[in-house]
Amino acid sequence: MMTNMKRRDFLNAAALTAGGTLLVGSQVLEARQAAAGGQGVAGSQAPIPPTPKAGFKTRTAKVEILFKAPGLSGNGMQCTDEGIWTIDIAGSRGETPGRCKVFLSSYDGKLIREIAPESTGPSGMTVDGTSIWSASTYSREIIRSDIKTGETIEKHFTPGAGVIYRRLTDVAARPDTYGQKVRAEAAARGETVPARRGGGGGRGAVEAGQNTGQATSDGLGVGRGGAIAGNPGPPAPGTGAHGLQVQNGKLWVAVPPGRMIYRINPTTWTVEHMFPSMGFRPHGIGIESANATHLWESDTNMGGFFKRDMVTGEVVDAIVIPDGSPFPHGASVHNGYIYWVDDIGGGNAPVCRTKI
Repeated sequence: MMTNMKRRDFLNAAALTAGGTLLVGSQVLEARQAAAGGQGVAGSQAPIPPTPKAGFKTRTAKVEILFKAPGLSGNGMQCTDEGIWTIDIAGSRGETPGRCKVFLSSYDGKLIREIAPESTGPSGMTVDGTSIWSASTYSREIIRSDIKTGETIEKHFTPGAGVIYRRLTDVAARPDTYGQKVRAEAAARGETVPARRGGGGGRGAVEAGQNTGQATSDGLGVGRGGAIAGNPGPPAPGTGAHGLQVQNGKLWVAVPPGRMIYRINPTTWTVEHMFPSMGFRPHGIGIESANATHLWESDTNMGGFFKRDMVTGEVVDAIVIPDGSPFPHGASVHNGYIYWVDDIGGGNAPVCRTKI
């Protein structure tokens, strides 16, 4: 009876039959959120789910490396029936300011389309049929562009943007031995490979003279120098979103500085719900279907994928990438597989997958 029913099962049952009406898709999530107390009286703060509990079971991924992503990097991804979309920072922080590259490739690696939308140092992307949504990480914006022309349609600020911080409970980043090996091989061939962004585990060391006590996603640390020895100077301007995913007209966004995954109404640009990320480097987001009530979060430092309840944030499944394999940056889910790309740089970004 009720005393033997798990809270999650009760919320699901209540949501599926709210008011005697069968609900689908995002309606289920909103009804479950309301049943859990997510919509209080006017002026009250809706509860935010707690940080994920430790002790969940994990399993090891069997990694398939499919092909190299087009362009110089691959830092965001979206899988569709048409193919695999990847986003390349290209010259967006250099020779072509504010303009990146987005590529559509077939599942066997053949280039289908190339677009140059507006975005600065993007770390994520998604498509909704008519538009490309890009996480313009270094302008701290989320930008919607025309999927055919790349022209900007609208731009929004990123909830939770700022400087990435760490907590005492954060686990140490796993060493990225695959990326180190590929970069070393490229250097031995005389190729120039740009420094990888991000800190921890051998990924993106902090530059000399910067604050080594707190790395940020641009690898520069909290400060930008300073006249006093040991004082890093003024705060870094920070960064914005990484993973993006559209589901039933709502936009799911992973934001490392906020350490949160947000569900946003893109029409009103209002945060409808949020729950804490696994750590301080959430990257890709994958949703298996329009009616899914869970999403997959990739964490680059942890080297794994975590299936999260979209309302409570509970971890119900976890897949860990074995040592020596490409680590996840952009990620997506399609036809029973998790796909991801490792942003190694220098045209060496492998597109991979593992069966769910």
